[in-house]
Amino acid sequence: MGSGAREWRRIHAELREKYKMKTVSAKECVQMMARQRAVLLDVRFQPDYEQWSVPGSVSVPYVSGGILAKMRLPGFKKVNANFVEDVERALPDKTTKIILCDIWGGSLETQPPENKSFTDPTKGAGSLPGAFELYQAGYNNLYHLRGGVNQYYEDCEKDKSLPEPDPKTWPGNLEWFGYRQFNGKDRARGQRDD
Repeated sequence: MGSGAREWRRIHAELREKYKMKTVSAKECVQMMARQRAVLLDVRFQPDYEQWSVPGSVSVPYVSGGILAKMRLPGFKKVNANFVEDVERALPDKTTKIILCDIWGGSLETQPPENKSFTDPTKGAGSLPGAFELYQAGYNNLYHLRGGVNQYYEDCEKDKSLPEPDPKTWPGNLEWFGYRQFNGKDRARGQRDD
């Protein structure tokens, strides 16, 4: 994808303007999945998905890595070179409605700042660059989950019409030394934890 700000700004603009990619809320995601009209594609690192995920989602990681990446050592994750092929195996019908999600969601609502680049696609964000690759491969019915998996579960906690979060599948309520891991980020502006 490239490491320059210009490249990411161009890709971001294409997602919004050329492909008219839509962002959906947790409530819309649940409704689309319940009607079996959409598949939630979780593009997070596989060990993260195995630790906690949205029930009914399908995992195809946008990033990969060996044992050192699993140990959370920095610099050992890399973009999954087979991402598109892996999605094609899991979801071969390119007209399937696919909602992509990652850890924090990113944003299509605001343009990326000119002075910042998308230099490390292995840190949290994967749904938007992954969607771009899938559009290039001919998928044409893609959506983006607002706020990612974290916001999905926070919305489930607040909205009683959504599925209640299972503490076994979402560690978001955990506090360490008074700090709640996923609270206080403005995901509409694309803020993230890393």
